[in-house]
Amino acid sequence: MKPSLRKYLYGALIVFCTVFTAFIFINGSKKTTLPELRPRQGALANAPEWATTQAKVKKLLEELAAKPEDARTMLMLAKEFMQEGRISGDYSYYNKVALDLINQVLAKDATNFEAICLKSMVYLSQHRFADGKAVAMEALKANPYNSFVYGLLCDANVELGSYDEAVIMADKMVSVRPDIRSYSRVSYIREIFGDLPGSIDAIQMAISAGFPGQEDTEWARMVLGHLYEDSNRLDKAEEQYTTALRERPDYPFALAGLGRIAAYKKDYPTAIQYYEKARNVISEVSFLEQLAVLYRLNNQPKEADEYARITLNALLADNITAQKNKDEGHYSDMELANIYLLLNEPAKALPHAQTEHQRRPQNIDACETLAWTLYQNGQAAQALPYIKTALRTQSQHPERLVKAGIIMSANGQKKEGTDLINKGLSLKPYMDETIAKIAQSTIAG
Repeated sequence: MKPSLRKYLYGALIVFCTVFTAFIFINGSKKTTLPELRPRQGALANAPEWATTQAKVKKLLEELAAKPEDARTMLMLAKEFMQEGRISGDYSYYNKVALDLINQVLAKDATNFEAICLKSMVYLSQHRFADGKAVAMEALKANPYNSFVYGLLCDANVELGSYDEAVIMADKMVSVRPDIRSYSRVSYIREIFGDLPGSIDAIQMAISAGFPGQEDTEWARMVLGHLYEDSNRLDKAEEQYTTALRERPDYPFALAGLGRIAAYKKDYPTAIQYYEKARNVISEVSFLEQLAVLYRLNNQPKEADEYARITLNALLADNITAQKNKDEGHYSDMELANIYLLLNEPAKALPHAQTEHQRRPQNIDACETLAWTLYQNGQAAQALPYIKTALRTQSQHPERLVKAGIIMSANGQKKEGTDLINKGLSLKPYMDETIAKIAQSTIAG
């Protein structure tokens, strides 16, 4: 399973690494309380940047105590909350407290460029993509020469399925400032359009532009590992994950990467060990979901069902929160559709897949999810137009090709379907066993 796309897109924009702590300050007779930093646990508490970031936060808090309404300090703290959400995986909490700070700044100065950009970033992280784009467009009007805002617009357009516009924004971003963030976006755009060699070249440039061991650099290394996974080069993928762990010990996404490698080799006990270790570092829903898959493959149905239900409950809670309060939670309908399919409850998956598609009907991931959910509900004919939309960028994502081939074959397009299945399996012969079995049965039939 690929790491959360959203973390890749939004993480590349954040260059600060520090944390926020609880504090109370006095502004005349007015007393204001800001939220507490949630303690890091286990390996996260031993991260190499922890002492430095604590010292930085202490200094920022002293500055804010002296100048309680200082916009610069409030925005720096907002960034720290957002980065802590990225490191800890506690996005709902930290996005909310960051947005509170950002809104305080905007309440006094609606034209503050940095605050507008950060608000857009929070909305994108919450999967409020249309809102995030609208806010980023406000920032663009204020400053059309800033790479940060072009990164936001690239992300927003990708998520909304406006890929040609995303290309323009990525090009402008890299022309203004060629760095790890802009190269990462160029890489992803190239992947979307099926240019895997070009995508690999760009992400290698991103890694070279970063500092070894920093989170954004090692995240870029995770992207490179995934590209190798999706092009049948497991040895090179494993090398990237091993390197990341050497540069940043206990990096959870590198542990998960080695877990995937073990799973591809059908060494499920080892894969489970890696994912359990990653889960103990941060609370990441994708780790829990993958553990449900792995325990099922390892003939441990009780553990599989437990992790699936934990994942489902977390996603449902986040989705309900997002619907009730614009400043909290995030939309999780695509993830909910996938977890219901994992639980073999396709009827429950369908409304979530439809809701996600309604939000962004041109996004290839949303179209693929709806198509596959319809197919699982016995509606292959209805799935066909959506899977064709999912293929419109010439994406070479192996699972997408195989699913498309299965759906096309079910609609009588046997040759085209078989070609797509064979292409996907050649790129990733070790893909998810459930999909692979359906693919093999489709070819044989």
